[in-house]
Amino acid sequence: MDWSLLCTFEAVARLGSVSAAAKALGVSQSTVSRHLDRLEAEARSPLVTRERPTRLTERGARLLSSMAPMVEGALAARSALEDEDELVGEVTIATVAEVSRWVLSPRLPALLTRHPQLRLRVLTGNQVLSLAAGEADLALRLARPETGDLVVRRVGVFDHALFVADPVEAAPGLPWLGLTGSLAAIPEQQHAQRAFPDRPARLLVEDVESLALAVAAGLGVAILPRALAARVGGLKEVRPEDVGARALGPVADRGLWLVVHRARQRLPRVRAVARWILGEEDPAPPDDTPTQTSLRTFPRS
Repeated sequence: MDWSLLCTFEAVARLGSVSAAAKALGVSQSTVSRHLDRLEAEARSPLVTRERPTRLTERGARLLSSMAPMVEGALAARSALEDEDELVGEVTIATVAEVSRWVLSPRLPALLTRHPQLRLRVLTGNQVLSLAAGEADLALRLARPETGDLVVRRVGVFDHALFVADPVEAAPGLPWLGLTGSLAAIPEQQHAQRAFPDRPARLLVEDVESLALAVAAGLGVAILPRALAARVGGLKEVRPEDVGARALGPVADRGLWLVVHRARQRLPRVRAVARWILGEEDPAPPDDTPTQTSLRTFPRS
């Protein structure tokens, strides 16, 4: 079987559309469609639905599941070819824009001064990129992944509270602000919707930093990470009863997780970036002992 057909199918299944798969693979949409047609001709049945987002048929789902070891093996083979003792080359980090600005950017000079031949590519967005497919070497995620042959380590925790601008008087009926789009389902937004059930949000935005700036501009009250509120400045924490919200208890904390695929963790450049993120300077032998799940704790020094 032509491996390129399977690669195309996997990209369409993972990314949800022919156009996204074409962009990721660096080919035309007509090439992706042609590959799907050939694979379905061999299968003698449809494998994906031609809609947005693309959905797998029952047979397509079975094919994707059976391909998992092949995808893992291809990534391991690529890592073996790239393995070098020196810290040279490119490392791709996938995260969200806020984490890039708050966590990574202030510390980048130290890393790149220490390793001048290292190159970084930081991809920001709310779409979760696939480490197994090699779209990124490392990820910093606000939700711990529960599947995959991954090395996972918690980097930190964001705790949350309600905030208004200092000049704004906290009072019942104060408009509330929130998140929309791909962030509409995160725990903080769900908490806000339950806390303000009788009034629609005055403003919904698609990133947390814009939400904090809207609060600082005096537009209303919102749930924000305490660390971000302190960074923005000019904000004060308020209680739910101060702004006429339901007292639902504390807003759930959000962990920040460093994730790397096990096939990539031994590459010196990937390991160096991971240890930089964790604040560990000296290398240590990797601990490759499996836990009770498919996840592993990133080795400490």
